[in-house]
Amino acid sequence: MNNEFVFYPPKRAGIIFHLTAIAALTLGGAWGLWQAVHASVGPTFLLYLLPFLAAVPLVPFLIYRLNNLENANYTLERDSLRLRWGLRLEVIPMAEVQWIRPYSDIKGSLRLPHLRWPGALLGTRRLPGGTTSIEYLAAQARSLLVIATPGRLYAISPANPDEFLQAYQHFTELGSLLPPAHQSVHPTIVVSRLWQNRPARYLILAGALSGLAVLVWASLATPGLEQVYLGFAPDGTPRPPIPSIRLMMLPILNSFTYFVNLFLGMSLFRRRETQALAYLLWGASIFVSILFLTAIYFIL
Repeated sequence: MNNEFVFYPPKRAGIIFHLTAIAALTLGGAWGLWQAVHASVGPTFLLYLLPFLAAVPLVPFLIYRLNNLENANYTLERDSLRLRWGLRLEVIPMAEVQWIRPYSDIKGSLRLPHLRWPGALLGTRRLPGGTTSIEYLAAQARSLLVIATPGRLYAISPANPDEFLQAYQHFTELGSLLPPAHQSVHPTIVVSRLWQNRPARYLILAGALSGLAVLVWASLATPGLEQVYLGFAPDGTPRPPIPSIRLMMLPILNSFTYFVNLFLGMSLFRRRETQALAYLLWGASIFVSILFLTAIYFIL
């Protein structure tokens, strides 16, 4: 007899969507950056820079959401029901589960999150009356199941909803023996735990400060120069000069690297066995900033 049943949300459509969006934003940002480097100073330069500026926050965010989808599951045990979506974890004692029903049976009184896409049906909505809320931890709106607990509902999307309901009925008939305490872990709690870790806090702050140094130095150097030289060609002759405004590409690239490493490190930090990789990523942000500072020094 199985002591637990693990169910996963349908992931294929969400993975394809996230990978496609990440690839499109990355390629668009790289193209915009390349065009901006070769564009003259003015509106054209800023226009080409827009795709890259959009990719800087969106690509790390989509990578974070993709990682959450990859680490999403619903676990049914005799004593508890565990809902995991990336850094989000909800452990519900089986005795607190009042009922589980298909979303289609009660959808008239429920509203889906405003912002949603394949692989990310997430968020909390208030029910009419405002006394109860429903939290969505799902990959799609089709075949949703609603879990009722005192004061809160949860909407999930197991790939096999009928099997999930059968497993729930099985454990309900057995009865709970040693129910655990109700546990609710939010990403903000993980961030708080991360901030209390001294090495992690120092590495993240050092990466932010070194990135700020790159931004300040490039910003101060740009107004006083019309053109800068980027080293020498393979034959030893100086490369053609470029407008000094293009020095601002360095802090932009550095910021992109910092945020990607920050979000990936946060995801790795929650597991003890991968915390060393998180430290490595945050340390790499400092190293990249030092490289950009060195580049600015030699360019000037």
